[in-house]
Amino acid sequence: MKALIIERSGEPSEVVHWRDLPEPTPGPAEVRVRMLLAPVHPSDLHVIRGRFARQRQPELPATPGSEGVGIIDAVGSDVPRTRVGERVVLFDVPGTWREQVISPADRAIPVPVAISDEDAAQALINPMTAWAMTMCEHRLKRGDWLVQSAAGSTVGRLVLQIAKAEGFRTINLVRREAQVAEIQALGGDVVLCTADECWTEQLKAATGDNGIESAIDCVAGRTGAVLARQLATNGCLLVYGALSSHRQTDAAAFEMPVFAPALVYSAAEVRGWFIFSWLAGKGVMEGSQTLRSLLDRMADGTLKPPAAQRYSLDRALEAFAAAESAAHDAKPLLAFTEH
Repeated sequence: MKALIIERSGEPSEVVHWRDLPEPTPGPAEVRVRMLLAPVHPSDLHVIRGRFARQRQPELPATPGSEGVGIIDAVGSDVPRTRVGERVVLFDVPGTWREQVISPADRAIPVPVAISDEDAAQALINPMTAWAMTMCEHRLKRGDWLVQSAAGSTVGRLVLQIAKAEGFRTINLVRREAQVAEIQALGGDVVLCTADECWTEQLKAATGDNGIESAIDCVAGRTGAVLARQLATNGCLLVYGALSSHRQTDAAAFEMPVFAPALVYSAAEVRGWFIFSWLAGKGVMEGSQTLRSLLDRMADGTLKPPAAQRYSLDRALEAFAAAESAAHDAKPLLAFTEH
C-alpha cells in the first residue's frame, strides 16, 4: 500500500513523500477503506508545516489528509460483512492521503448513490462548517440577517446555499469589486466590497441602527475588527480563520484589534470557532447524524460543494500549489484510482 508520509514539518514540496507500507488490517470494530479521492485543504498544508492547532498536529511520521471518500474493502470481526463494498465518507478520521485507511466502523458514513465521488470527498469540513455556524451556533431563522466576510470563499458560497434553503438573509463582504455581481447572482442580499474606502459606512447603513446581531469571519485583521465594533447588543461574531495566512510568518498579521468600549457596552461576544473542536463537543453520534443530513441535502441538490479537479498521485505537488493559489477555481483532489 502506498501512502503520503511526512517525517518532519516543513514546506509540502520538501517534506511530503510517497512510501510503501504494509497493508493494514482492521480491528474488531473497524473497517478498511480503499480510498478513491481525498481533498487538499489549506489546513492540511498547515498541518504539514507544523502550524495547525496543537491538538490536530499528528505525531510524526504521519499521513496528512482530513477527509475523503472510498470503498470499504475489509471489516473487523464485530462489523457486518454486508458493509464490504459500501461507498463511504470518513467522519473526522485523519490521515486520508493513503490508498487504504483504517476507520472506526461508526465513522464510515454511507454515501447516497446520487452524490458524485468528487462531491462526497468534500462533504465534511466545508459544508459542516457552513451549516454548524449558521444553523447550530447562530440558530438563524427565516428572515434573520447574517453578516459574513469572504463571501466568495468555499464556506461563503455554501452559506449562501443554506440561506436560500432556510430563508435567512445575508450581508456579504468580498475583497474585489469583480466579485460583487457574482455573489449577488448566487443570492447574496447585500454585497459590499472591502476595497471601497466607504465600506464600513456602507455596512453600518446596511445593518441599521441596531448593528450586527450575527456574523462569521475568516479574514480577521481590520475586517474582523470592524465587524466586532459594529456588533449589536448581545450580538455574536464567530471567527473561524485568518484568510490568506497559509504562508504568513508575521504574527502581527494574525491580530484583530478589538475596540473594547464597543464590546463592553454592547455585551457582545467575539468567539473563536474551530470545526474540529465543535465536532469533538458533539460526539460521534450527533456529529455523524449531522453529516448524514448534509449528505441528504447534497443528494437532493440543495447543497453543492465547489467544482473539483483530480490530481493523480504523481501530480501531488501540483495539487498542493493549487490549494494555495488565489486563482484556483476548483478544489484539488488526490485521486487514488484511475478515473
